[in-house]
Amino acid sequence: MKNNYLLAIVLLSLGVTCLLIQGATSKVADNGLLVEPFFFLVPISYLLFFSGIGVLLFGFITSKLKKSNR
Repeated sequence: MKNNYLLAIVLLSLGVTCLLIQGATSKVADNGLLVEPFFFLVPISYLLFFSGIGVLLFGFITSKLKKSNR
């Protein structure tokens, strides 16, 4: 069970880290255009974040089902 929570924490942390990296490297150019060199990190961060939430929910639901079957 600890492995599920550890995996969820790692996935959530990686998702937040990807968003922070993407946000920190964005700039507005002199002509007013937004320059985002790591824009691909946005969908990756969403994928990691929602995967972490999914793992958390799956672990929570399975633990509740195991307790109710006892």
